[in-house]
Amino acid sequence: MKRLTLTWMIVCLTSWSALAQSKKVFRIDYGINTEISGDDEISDTQLKAWVNQDFMRISYTHDESQIEITDKKNYRSFILIPQTQEYLMLNDGDKKDDTQIEIEYIIGQDKKIAGYTCQLAVLNLGTDEDTNEEIKLDVYYTEQIPNLSWSEFNFLDILPGAPLSITVSGNGYVATKIEPEELPQELFEIPENYTQMEVDSAEGFGDTQIADDRFLFTDETGERYGVRDLNGTILVQPKYAFIAPYVGDISVVNTASDKFGAINLRGQEVIPLRYDFLTYSENDRKFLYGQHDQYGLLDENGKVLIKANYDMINFPEHGLMQFTKNNKSGYINEKEQVVIPAVHEYIMGRNQHYFISTQGQYYELYTIKDNKKIAGGYDYMALPDEGTTFLAMKNGKYGFIDDKGKTTIHFKFKTAIAFSDGVAIVSEDEAGEDFYYINTKGEKIAPVEAE
Repeated sequence: MKRLTLTWMIVCLTSWSALAQSKKVFRIDYGINTEISGDDEISDTQLKAWVNQDFMRISYTHDESQIEITDKKNYRSFILIPQTQEYLMLNDGDKKDDTQIEIEYIIGQDKKIAGYTCQLAVLNLGTDEDTNEEIKLDVYYTEQIPNLSWSEFNFLDILPGAPLSITVSGNGYVATKIEPEELPQELFEIPENYTQMEVDSAEGFGDTQIADDRFLFTDETGERYGVRDLNGTILVQPKYAFIAPYVGDISVVNTASDKFGAINLRGQEVIPLRYDFLTYSENDRKFLYGQHDQYGLLDENGKVLIKANYDMINFPEHGLMQFTKNNKSGYINEKEQVVIPAVHEYIMGRNQHYFISTQGQYYELYTIKDNKKIAGGYDYMALPDEGTTFLAMKNGKYGFIDDKGKTTIHFKFKTAIAFSDGVAIVSEDEAGEDFYYINTKGEKIAPVEAE
């Protein structure tokens, strides 16, 4: 049961529109976090959600081959299958009974996720049939965003806000980015040309899709996993304890003895099953591997690039890799030369020229070139994609500072997103729904509609 639960946790839009019939929503991008990798090594986006008080739209496959939509007010939910132009009705107006799940709200363990303050709720999912241990789901949620749930996590509708972290034993979904958007009403409706999926053809629909035309299946025990294609042809016999969703043409797998390796789309093992931890970056075509609680990097053929000598190491970004030694973080280059010494408590993020770290409960801004501190003492900070106008928060309000640490846009916003392409999204109301766009001078501007 426990392995099935963890696998279920790992399963894995539209441009801005100015149409009159549109909905203001929050878009939440979720990545995958693991107990071993920690919050500083969350995967690329695995799931996207759009939510407001009335509607939810969930895309939980990379190619949006399955999209779940919920009309909260009318208790209607369905799944769209664009490839066949069909839909599967999950609920058609019947208010479901309250889910009988034990929930404990934990006081004093608030956490910042993607710029939002979250409270902790612990949900008891039942007992592991093999170990007789209780399976507990740790959920950090924010009341600043309307409640969000979907078919596999429908019980989360009992929470008073949107879940931004959903983990079992450190494994699960964590929000990496949140932005307000405006979507056409039609994206929350069944398209006119779609036909309803027959019940018979929906059998087996719950098979977990891990790539285009690749699906998981299990043996008779339900404990070993294999891979088949859309036609049912078996590509990998059920022999693995876990098979991750494909990233490009690579899937990380592991055995019952918790040794990790990797297979390609043909089911061939391209990395031997001998590592304590393994994850893959399609952009870098490299593996991050772990042995004996230390971490390093492999190339796509399994050759060691960086020996496993670090408490943690990240994939290269702008030629640098974040590493951790003795609970402190710094940066090395691809020749393994130290660029930023491991003296920082926790590095939250970086762009090409700057990085943000924490000192106690406060955020600090540094230059990469000379490790010079620019500003500190803020409750939250975020970097722009380029430029020198930095998002910061103090006393519950967001504002912006420059590369000298001076305030350039006053701290007056209840919600704000860091600058991207010279534009930031901000809101002054408590709910964060009446958002607008500003330039780096703090001037309100009209958004440029995407082409």
